Amino acid sequence: MRPVFSLAAVAASFAAACAAPTERPPEAEHPNIVVIMADDLGYADISSYGGKRIQTPNIDRIAKAGVIFTDGYSAAPVCSPSRAGVNTGRHPDRFGFEFNNGPPARDVEQNLGLPKGEITLAKALNDLGYRTGLVGKWHLGSNDDFYPTNRGYDEFVGLLTGATSYMNPDAPDEIFAELEGTDSRPTPVRTAHNKIFEGPTRKVVENEDRYLTEYLGERAVEFVTRNTASDTPYFLYTAFTAPHTPLQTTKKYYDRFLHIKDEGMRVYASMISALDDQVGAILDAVEASGESGNTIVYFMSDNGCAAYVQGICDCQPLRGGKLSHYEGGTRVPFMVKWPDRLEAGKVYREIVSTMDVFTTSLTAAGGKLPTDRVFDGVDLVPFLRGQTSGIPHDQLAWRRTPHASIRKGDWKLWKSLDGKFTYLFNLKDDLNETTNLAASEPAKLKELNDAFDLWAKDLKDPAWPSRPFTNYNVCGTPFELPI
Repeated sequence: MRPVFSLAAVAASFAAACAAPTERPPEAEHPNIVVIMADDLGYADISSYGGKRIQTPNIDRIAKAGVIFTDGYSAAPVCSPSRAGVNTGRHPDRFGFEFNNGPPARDVEQNLGLPKGEITLAKALNDLGYRTGLVGKWHLGSNDDFYPTNRGYDEFVGLLTGATSYMNPDAPDEIFAELEGTDSRPTPVRTAHNKIFEGPTRKVVENEDRYLTEYLGERAVEFVTRNTASDTPYFLYTAFTAPHTPLQTTKKYYDRFLHIKDEGMRVYASMISALDDQVGAILDAVEASGESGNTIVYFMSDNGCAAYVQGICDCQPLRGGKLSHYEGGTRVPFMVKWPDRLEAGKVYREIVSTMDVFTTSLTAAGGKLPTDRVFDGVDLVPFLRGQTSGIPHDQLAWRRTPHASIRKGDWKLWKSLDGKFTYLFNLKDDLNETTNLAASEPAKLKELNDAFDLWAKDLKDPAWPSRPFTNYNVCGTPFELPI
């Protein structure tokens, strides 16, 4: 056996890599590390955060056994830059990853993706002797420069782009909800760009007869089970596509929500329920391994709910969703458990970031941060154990030109860099961001403007432009938002 190192209502075999992993040093107590990421999952979609619409008992298990963050933020309110932040521990604007690298044709033809000089968490852990695997959505580049097995992952099965169909729409138990703002009805065969690929040879996985969420969960469980028998620690990044569009489910999950009359909301809830089941299966595999105590498990969403899809998102307790700089766009479900080191059932209310996953994990594994670059993520463990005074972050900021925002303490500034609007909110008194204080609090406005300008001095220009902006009504306020 390998050596092994605790909520309130708040808020499949992979293709083997060419080289065998290095065994861990015998004196080290490297934890296994599992990162589970949902796609476009809103803050109100998890029952741990007080959500009443959808019960998520398995995701809740992580919060009950560890720490839930009330103020956890993504690196961006949109998919691929957010994932770049998690994988590198650095703000994506530090290396020009300001906008999504899609659509797929642009991604491939213009060779867009995570810059080759950026170090992924998988690469850093692989260098420490970890076996590394990615199951699910990559979205950080489709060409060889960016392909997961060339970026530190020993094993990969999943999609390279931003979305794909969940299953063949001709399957007898498939159910689809077509709503304003969603993708069109999936075709029986996935396109060349959004197929499921496996291993360094890009073997195509023909699994359209399976519901994708279940398939990805099974492959994640297989990775955990297979690596449990090894003397090598493992890192598994499971990036589900649920509940990202297309809104597609199966009768098994759909029948759980007979009480929901709205078709779109019923399918959406079904997709989250399927996700929750697979999170439970992964947790069960970790527990069955006998190594649960020394396994770090994170759960998070890449950004907020896709509020441009009419009728599926909740404007309470957080306003807005994906693409927007309201809290509902950047504040996400985020929790972690590490039973041997972290207290169970803890609620942590300070500002944290999903970029912290990199530094926390690398430090836990006995590694050190490279000194040739700035890292925005911090090691959360000393803060969560009460060993370090102060707070992990005194501020967090975001730029998606022409939109920019910063949270500093209880205050939040969201402005348009072209001068079209300026919003200033006191989140302590106005979590739903309904009252603009920009005119009445000039000193605070200047403080946050100055703080943002100082932070932005270290950023690079976007490496590619946004796709055409999206116009949608964000909880009552119309916006034109970059992608």
